[in-house]
Amino acid sequence: MSHIKMIVWMLHLTVENNKYEQMKNKVYYIIATIVFFNISQLYSQVNLQIQPSHTTGVAPLYVFFDATSTMGLVGANDLVNADFNWNFDLNDNDPNGNWETIKGMVVGHVFEEAGTYTVQCIITAPNGSTDTETVTITVSPFSGTTYYVSATGEDANDGLSESAPWQTANYAFSQLSANERILFKRGDTFTNVSYHFQNLSGGKMIVGAYGNGNKPILSGTIDEVKMLQLDLIDDIAFVDLHVIVNAPNVGGANFDIEDSSNVVIIDNELEGSTSRTIYNDNCDGVGIFDTFIHDFGVLATYAGYGTRLSLVGNAINNLVGTPQPEHGIRIQGGEKQFIAHNTLTNLIETKTAIQIRGDGQRYVMIYKNKMDRMLGVNPQNSATLAAISYVTIEGNYIGQNPSYNIPPWENTINGINIEATNIVIRNNVIDGYQNAVFIGHDYNGVVSGLVDVYHNTANWRPVSPQSGTEGRIVRIRDVDNVNVHNNFITVPTIAEGFVIYSQGTNNQISSANNVISTPIDYVVNPLPSSAAHQNDISNYDILSNSLANNAGGSGIPVFYDINNNTRNTIVPDVGAFEYSVLLNIQMYNNISVSVYPNPASSKLIIRTNTSVVTISIFDINGRLLTSKQLSNPQLEYQLNINYLSHGIYFLEVQSGKLKQIQKFIKN
Repeated sequence: MSHIKMIVWMLHLTVENNKYEQMKNKVYYIIATIVFFNISQLYSQVNLQIQPSHTTGVAPLYVFFDATSTMGLVGANDLVNADFNWNFDLNDNDPNGNWETIKGMVVGHVFEEAGTYTVQCIITAPNGSTDTETVTITVSPFSGTTYYVSATGEDANDGLSESAPWQTANYAFSQLSANERILFKRGDTFTNVSYHFQNLSGGKMIVGAYGNGNKPILSGTIDEVKMLQLDLIDDIAFVDLHVIVNAPNVGGANFDIEDSSNVVIIDNELEGSTSRTIYNDNCDGVGIFDTFIHDFGVLATYAGYGTRLSLVGNAINNLVGTPQPEHGIRIQGGEKQFIAHNTLTNLIETKTAIQIRGDGQRYVMIYKNKMDRMLGVNPQNSATLAAISYVTIEGNYIGQNPSYNIPPWENTINGINIEATNIVIRNNVIDGYQNAVFIGHDYNGVVSGLVDVYHNTANWRPVSPQSGTEGRIVRIRDVDNVNVHNNFITVPTIAEGFVIYSQGTNNQISSANNVISTPIDYVVNPLPSSAAHQNDISNYDILSNSLANNAGGSGIPVFYDINNNTRNTIVPDVGAFEYSVLLNIQMYNNISVSVYPNPASSKLIIRTNTSVVTISIFDINGRLLTSKQLSNPQLEYQLNINYLSHGIYFLEVQSGKLKQIQKFIKN
């Protein structure tokens, strides 16, 4: 039976038996969506193309996945509007793997454990057509020679066992070659570290740790500008180290990586640089994952010309005062860059949190980062010839920090600053800025335009003098082809809110179904500080009676909300969150569940059409909080939720093989 016939049959059963009247509108919506999808697919069927940088290698293996060659994306902004939904471990080969589900036309992942991984990508094109592709990644364990280094060792030892380790880092580094790894003893400190790795390739190299305790500390010399320098290196990983630059008078970089490929920096702690903590230029395949960068100056990470760069899961905190502070992350030139799940906080004396700045740079995915400085996509300077293009900015939190008041590094008036083309800004939360998004001409010859601003949530409040006296979703200046649809802005009073503030000469500007409301629409009211280290996107989810509900227009190519819940594309909610989400609907199950009150403060009442056997609660990240198996199955059950914190949760009700999931809010 086809999907449409099955749904029509279900609808008939629904009406005839009058058991599932509450689902009728949702079923109509599904029918309309499937019909729309099938008609649209007659015109252009998307054909997903995945190009992994590697399909085999040694753990930890960094693989960059490129889907920019996908066919069937014919519109000017189809590539950046398409939804690429990845699962890097479809068969759960590594139960403890990090960042295994993610989004982007370009993405990067580190496979930390040996095994055979099935990687899946599902694309939803702007016309609704879909395609799925899988690729197998085979990861081998390290099988080369291991050397050990301890503060109590001797460089005269052979280093081949924990009982006969080397003593100094510089000597150990001088011995490194292909298919070898060097492990430093946890809890030990190694001083006067400064080494230049050159011309190494031919097999996996690992610099890591062994034993128990804290990460081994590698501390630099007082006059070393580049502490760990890599030139012409291929396939090396630095894992689980604490690297401290000790050269305050000359700057100093923890890592300086040039003309190299397949370099992984993962699970490290880096501090002390007053220049560029991690510098890389003219490289192919650099991955920086789950690293804590703190107490630094000028830049946490800088990337010059290069390709296939990933910055994922890093915590960047506390930029110290320097003569020329710049950015948290700056990427200048190259193409195919992935920036996801990074947290950038306490950047007191700097310009931006994330700065994409170059000449002709393209294919950048900025996903689910959290920051309290501006995010910028801008030309390098007046000599720039080509605009940055094909950038997707999705799911980020950008909050204004009220403590940033030191001239000339006060807060900015813009949350996202765009001087580029072929840009999509969707499902973001932006708080405290006068302009949630600015799109403008840079007056250096690069024209901005072809920018889509869809389904963002902006909250305006007078956090600082730069917040101004009103809040706007978008400010435009001398640009062409800008679409502003289905966005949501909240302000203390309606008179303080605006959708578009226009300056100069603008052409082909489209605005529809944007809603201005007040913060009472949010699940948390009053909201905490807009500073990123004190806030979270979950606070901005909407209530059932929000003005955002069912206020959006159809035809906008945003099929999922900020939490990757499916949107009602016929009558969507505006803003980053979709309240009326069909969660895990099992089309062939005859289990019906109602949950009330919702939101609830102390207890939930659960009613079903079949005896409940198991009730489970998951948090917004999908983590199981509690599961209760009922000894006396029943059709109605009261569930105590007093112990839960305020926020969004998912309730799973199971009876035999039948299962249903509902979202609820604890207030």
